[in-house]
Amino acid sequence: MQSLLSEKQLNMLFNKSKDFVFLCKKTDGDYTYVYINEAASEIFQENVVGKKLSEIRSVELTDLIVKYYNMALDTNTQQNFQDYTSFKSEVRKYETTVIPVIDDEDQYVLAITKEIAFERDLQDKYLFMRSVFLKTFLSTVLISKDLKLLEANSAFIQTFNIDIEKMRGKEFLNFTFIDQDTKDELKKYLFDAQQGDHFTTKLIRFIDREGLTRSFTATFSPLMQEGEVAAVFIILQDVTEYIEQEKALRQTSHGLETFTRAMNSAADISITDANGRIVSVNDRYVKRVGYTREEIIGQTHQIVNSRYHSPEFFQNLWKTISGGEVWRGEICNRDKFGVTYWNDTTIIPLADVNGGIVQYLGVYFNISEKKRMMTQLRNVERTFRVITENTNDLIIIMCEDGIISYVSPSYVRLLGYEEEELLGKFYSQLLDEESFQEWNTVLKNLQDNVHEQTVELKLKSKQGDHLWTEGHYNAFFSNDHYGLCQIIMVSREITERKERENKLMFMAYHDSLTNLPNRRYLNKEFPHLLEKAKARYESIAIVYLDGDNFKEVNDLYGHDVGDEFIHQFSKALMKSISLDDLVIRVGGDEFVLVLTNLSRNEELKLEQIQAFIERIRNQLHEGWYIDNHFFQPTASMGIAVYPKHGEKLEKLVDFADQALCESKTKQKNSYKIYE
Repeated sequence: MQSLLSEKQLNMLFNKSKDFVFLCKKTDGDYTYVYINEAASEIFQENVVGKKLSEIRSVELTDLIVKYYNMALDTNTQQNFQDYTSFKSEVRKYETTVIPVIDDEDQYVLAITKEIAFERDLQDKYLFMRSVFLKTFLSTVLISKDLKLLEANSAFIQTFNIDIEKMRGKEFLNFTFIDQDTKDELKKYLFDAQQGDHFTTKLIRFIDREGLTRSFTATFSPLMQEGEVAAVFIILQDVTEYIEQEKALRQTSHGLETFTRAMNSAADISITDANGRIVSVNDRYVKRVGYTREEIIGQTHQIVNSRYHSPEFFQNLWKTISGGEVWRGEICNRDKFGVTYWNDTTIIPLADVNGGIVQYLGVYFNISEKKRMMTQLRNVERTFRVITENTNDLIIIMCEDGIISYVSPSYVRLLGYEEEELLGKFYSQLLDEESFQEWNTVLKNLQDNVHEQTVELKLKSKQGDHLWTEGHYNAFFSNDHYGLCQIIMVSREITERKERENKLMFMAYHDSLTNLPNRRYLNKEFPHLLEKAKARYESIAIVYLDGDNFKEVNDLYGHDVGDEFIHQFSKALMKSISLDDLVIRVGGDEFVLVLTNLSRNEELKLEQIQAFIERIRNQLHEGWYIDNHFFQPTASMGIAVYPKHGEKLEKLVDFADQALCESKTKQKNSYKIYE
């Protein structure tokens, strides 16, 4: 500031000017007022020198001013801009000239704002509407010369619940929010404003969106165009509350007495002198402590001291209130009969006209029930901790998105994570891939009001091990919450049980000798293969295969060799099929093979079947040794095809069996396609 003009010099230049003059320094993206002249000081209610632009002006106006200030400094050229604002209850148009002033490393702007006469054309009117409407929280509305609604700001639209697009251009006085009792008065104000008169603080009434009649002070500003009034701009300020308060005050000659009665009905109250001796108590206080009023007056609050709090507690309390500050806290007291109770206590120092403390007002709300409930809650929490920390059950608490907020120590022990590693994680991150979708289904079911369910999930430990759990979850909702509040799930490990179940399931669907799928497995899987073939427009072949001369192997070498023979036979069949095909052991040396991905073209399909038969013959021809005996078996086959021979599994197997019989009748090591 030393390198610029002094305040005295600036006053000599600008203080007598009727224009608004501001000198501002750029500081951290904002601007600080360094000087304003006398005319500009009338805009503000306080001395703004030394304060930042953003502290004084509205957000919208600050953004506009900073834009042009920055532009002047960035280009080092004079900038001009126009703006509309309300000053002294009138809407005025101003033009501001911004002059950049650069002093070494400091940057300043000298802004001179002039009021200019204005006649708004259509484009100018919308600039005005944007400028004024955005800068006020008051309800504003623009009425045409023929009393039709032209525009309204968001506050007006919200207050009266109007659809501006539908109501624009319609008769303003015919709208339902117009109060009929003051309609004529409103019409008169509009008429006078159309004559060029300006009105402020006129009291009128409107009906709000709730159907309630509300009072407003209104300012009517005529908007000129080509020397004539084109529209009337109305600014409304809701004063309903003030009027109601004034009415209530007029109706009640004993306002203070009413307040006292209200306080007496809601709280225990005591007043002490500056030394802490009780000079007054209300009836609730007397009833609470059990002493008579005569026994209380003149005593200190030591009369209800429960000895729960330390002497330091009361020393700090007294230090606070004797220093003139309000004290707020919880105090445990004891009544005349020895029963303790808790108060939410506020102690307010009361000062005289000279500022000296003469009394203390104590307001007490009994919170004994609240304290009891909090104690019970803490006991429940301690009990919960004891249970969860000493159980093998896996207990977890999550939010509605599955984010973990609590895990029992058993989770830490079982999965190998630290507790901190689990908190804040998505529960799905602990799941194996095959259980991930199952958990997503659980979360979806919560949205469908399935708030309790048992689910089996496969977890993975930090070391990569997998374990199965069976969990029962409950979803809890809060009355003051729009969505799910918490998910609590209690689980136990069932890895051994799942392994037994899987083993039993495997045994139910597989042959014990060869571990090949059995007829039950074929019945379960064939519908899926059929559906896939239909979707791909493909064929399926059912091959009923019977080993030739198997009885002779059993008779000559015994059952042990016979069992090994079947085992090797099944391995040869498995080597002959593709990845999507099936080998089913029906019993003895009989097998059913399911060939998939076959063409529906008859010639191509036949070539695919013949290629498969050739692979089987080659595999069997390679043979194998069992106890130094070499076996080189052959097999006979019957074949039925979907869709040519039907789509029912029973029929296709039966047709293939019939074809097998016909094939074996003719010769062994042959095949026959059902006709």
